[in-house]
Amino acid sequence: MHNRGSDDQPRNWPFVLLIAAILIGFLISLLPLRAAAHDHWTYHAEFYSEWLTREGISCCSGKDCEPIDDKNVRLRSEGVEVYVEGEWVPVTPEQVRPYQAPDLMSHLCHLGTIVFCFVFGGGA
Repeated sequence: MHNRGSDDQPRNWPFVLLIAAILIGFLISLLPLRAAAHDHWTYHAEFYSEWLTREGISCCSGKDCEPIDDKNVRLRSEGVEVYVEGEWVPVTPEQVRPYQAPDLMSHLCHLGTIVFCFVFGGGA
């Protein structure tokens, strides 16, 4: 009969530690994404809900305002265009609002391809 001593235990603990470290690193990397999504709602009541169209109508609610990546915004000789719903949509000068989002990202308030307000990242 063979007596199992400490020398007979599997020696794969470095591999297990490596996997655990990778998993922990991945989970930590997701924290900024949660924080960014949370910040939009944190600031909604204080900032976004106060954004108004040129006519004085609120242009941002929890359902129609969202950050928009700079790659989905382009400046043309005709003006600003945003890429939403699979197409480039023009933004009139009246729809570009002079606000600054707390996260310094560009934001678009829209319903489908109907644009209510657009705010450049960093403010306008």
